[in-house]
Amino acid sequence: MASDIPEKVKEQLKALGLTRDSACWEVRPGTWSVKHFALERIAAQMGIKFDAPQVLTVSPEYVALCVTGHVDGMSEWSVGEASASTSHNKYYCAMAEKRAKDRVILKLIGVHGEVYAEDEADDFTEQGKARNELQEKVQELMTHNEAVRNHWQNIGYMKQAFEAQDALMFAEGWLELDEDSKHALWIAPSKGGVFTTEERAYLRSNEVNQARKEIING
Repeated sequence: MASDIPEKVKEQLKALGLTRDSACWEVRPGTWSVKHFALERIAAQMGIKFDAPQVLTVSPEYVALCVTGHVDGMSEWSVGEASASTSHNKYYCAMAEKRAKDRVILKLIGVHGEVYAEDEADDFTEQGKARNELQEKVQELMTHNEAVRNHWQNIGYMKQAFEAQDALMFAEGWLELDEDSKHALWIAPSKGGVFTTEERAYLRSNEVNQARKEIING
């Protein structure tokens, strides 16, 4: 049998004359979300007071705000974010504030992690999962492209070395890169990576491994 919403939430909803079915939705078996309108009413009923949001980042593409709430001597804070990839609503500041407040309310009720805010629960839907996966891929490619711009000379040097099958030269180009850049550049060509399948295989070859050892050991 799927789990129900927490008793603390039931009590708050009952006092407002709301039911689980009108104020919540089951995003997957046993995982519940509380709708925004219900959380706003719960906050008013509990007497939760919010500080003015603290602006972390504001741009036309991305907004992040920190919100702090207080009730009965308790204080909780949370960060709300909104961007084109995470919100259909173009009013990013309002959406970020809404998300942060909803999380703060759940924390002050004492059920954060047991149930989710309405916008958080979207991550559990198939559409939300697909969006998050796409966002991760885009971010990975953006990081890769930045590394390419920063290290295009090394990359060109390595490609020349590959054409000449010069393992020592190829290894030198790779060893000059920092670990973060190596990780960012190590993307398969099918995903937009700058190194070909053959170049990636060459980097793992015995010849290049031996050349790296010679360089490292002097």
